[in-house]
Amino acid sequence: MNPYDYINGFSKFGSLGGFKPGLDRIRTMLDFLGHPQEKLPIIHIAGSNGKGSTIAFLKHIYRRAGYRVGVYTSPHLLAFNERIEVNGRLISTKELTELIELIAPVIEQLSRDNFPGKPSYFELVTAIAFLYFSRQDLDLVLLEVGLGGRLDATNIVSAPLASLITGISLEHTAILGDTTTAIAREKAGIIKKGRPVLTAVLDQKARQVIEEVAAQRDCQLLHLDELYQYKVKESSLQGQLFYLQAKDFILAGNKVEGFEQELFIRLPGLYQIRNALLAVLTVNSLHKVLPTELCAITAGLKEAYLPGRMELVRENPHIILDGTHTREGMEALLESLAGEITTGKQIWLILSLAGDKDADGIIKLLREIKNLKLLLTRNSSERALEPEILQTISDSYQLNNRLYPSLKAALQSSIEQAGRDDLIIVTGSLYNIAEAKIYLGI
Repeated sequence: MNPYDYINGFSKFGSLGGFKPGLDRIRTMLDFLGHPQEKLPIIHIAGSNGKGSTIAFLKHIYRRAGYRVGVYTSPHLLAFNERIEVNGRLISTKELTELIELIAPVIEQLSRDNFPGKPSYFELVTAIAFLYFSRQDLDLVLLEVGLGGRLDATNIVSAPLASLITGISLEHTAILGDTTTAIAREKAGIIKKGRPVLTAVLDQKARQVIEEVAAQRDCQLLHLDELYQYKVKESSLQGQLFYLQAKDFILAGNKVEGFEQELFIRLPGLYQIRNALLAVLTVNSLHKVLPTELCAITAGLKEAYLPGRMELVRENPHIILDGTHTREGMEALLESLAGEITTGKQIWLILSLAGDKDADGIIKLLREIKNLKLLLTRNSSERALEPEILQTISDSYQLNNRLYPSLKAALQSSIEQAGRDDLIIVTGSLYNIAEAKIYLGI
């Protein structure tokens, strides 16, 4: 059996023949498999932006502390196996095949009984991940929500060590709602009774929703901005040095008030500092369950790396790949690149967006860029918005733009025309990043 062909035979959410959201299918499937998710110590992470980066920081910190860590993320960039890993080792084709041979008969039975029906692609992959992790003798699983939270397949977890909500902005509006409060309510669906909740959400209305749900479910709620402050010392495409100031901090099991510490992260982008600090706050809040020394925190932060997040992949000209797909994410990207885009150098920005993103809000922000050349295209995803729609929006803001039939064509054109000091940015989706990496051979 080819495991990838089998997995790809299942409908993806939002595609033709897709599935309505809900937990009945994943619950029934996992019931047949012996509830593997209930045997796992899980940190559950939701949010419009910052999930992947926060997970990267947590993964490296806890591995530095000597823990055995499983990670489940989506989507993958280049290879399916990237979605499921243990201590940096991706699940193998052989392991996938063995797990599918166990799960396939269960799915066949569910399909024959016609209740609750055949699972979706993401539900199947989530079940595979839970079953795999349950056999790995793990100290921790970092579990990323796929879409939303409340009805996401990962939300079958009943008692996580903690629930994290990174940031809230408009995304998947046809599914999650067209306001940040509606989206926050979907994200807050991962909050479980009596379990700690940590958040770095800036939107005040979204924060209020999270506060209400946490109170209803009798949860301790920790806001990053109420507990930590930071000062940036240096920020560049090579990394960032900053000072953490905490009201209190746990060191060697003891609370230290007025704590200060210099920290460094490799990931560029000012917004990554917030993601790093949310990870630190999480580690500190779980010190009784997963004791972690300060040296593991500092070393883990330095080591953390995440492809496709303000990733500098080439110089002369500089090429930056960033998978941001929300207005909030674009604001953060432009803020982090302010030193580059305000100098007058030519900026080539290659953009493709999914149909359920805030295209107008994202493109409107591009007016801030001097000497912008906007290359509009579509990636290979079936959810990609037609570039002509992006062009209509761009024209309404009088942006210098041009259509390209593919992301490869847009990237090739920009590289051929750009000067050595120019900046090429590929953004709008992780699908864009994957296609750019393939074209660039990285």
